[in-house]
Amino acid sequence: MGKSANPGKRELKLEVLSVGGPEYTQHHIKARDEDIARYCFIPGDHIRGRKIAERLDDVRQVSATRGMFVHTGYYGGVRMTVCSTGIGGPQVAIAMEELGRMGADTFIRVGSAGGLQENIGVGDIAIATATYRDGGTSYKFLPGPFPAVADFFVTRALYDVARELGAHIHIGVVCAGDAFYAPPNPEFNKMLVDAGVVCVEMESDTVFILGHYRHFRCGALFVMDGGPKSKVVKSAGKVSIPIANHATDEDFLRGEDMIISIALEAMKRIALEDQASGKA
Repeated sequence: MGKSANPGKRELKLEVLSVGGPEYTQHHIKARDEDIARYCFIPGDHIRGRKIAERLDDVRQVSATRGMFVHTGYYGGVRMTVCSTGIGGPQVAIAMEELGRMGADTFIRVGSAGGLQENIGVGDIAIATATYRDGGTSYKFLPGPFPAVADFFVTRALYDVARELGAHIHIGVVCAGDAFYAPPNPEFNKMLVDAGVVCVEMESDTVFILGHYRHFRCGALFVMDGGPKSKVVKSAGKVSIPIANHATDEDFLRGEDMIISIALEAMKRIALEDQASGKA
């Protein structure tokens, strides 16, 4: 499951909870409204969610139901929540809807993706400015012509922090779809590459569209687990797609550690700017 980036802090356990009662206001995420912070990270991977949570002070698990593990704590004095959502648009949409009803309004997806451009490989970092909508969930909220665009101020915070931390980043349009094991479609892939699309993943189309629809502030950044620059990728077990092993690949793990650092510092910056402008 990987080692904590902060050996001085206790390692968190992901424990499934069985809870009920009138204090829980949502159907899927069984947390009290007061347990959810305004500022929220939404990684898909539960282990990455745990890694983010382990960076927080006074952190505690506040919910673990229906495949979503939720922790709340403090980073740099700012109260933050981490909710690992699992895979795909339907799950992240449910998480955002219910977290939003409990007080969250600023979301950063901290994910993994497959690089498309020739200069992108395992461990590289990308920040999304917008997403090609190849999934289905977002169309239940806004029609096809509506663009899935990241919030400018969240994206700017991610970009500025990444530069300050010395991270080499790719920034631009990404693609998000539903079918991880879909049959190959060379023409579609060529269209994405020719259009300069940075990478492919599975949630940001829904994140950005729901952000527009519900008036949330949303951003996304990714560590690459594959890409043309990496000519040899050692995948896990019987995986037939050239994807880096998320538990053992050193380049991937270094990049993952960096995107967690970027996301935490960017969220703190957003919160402090809110305080300074009276929006807190």
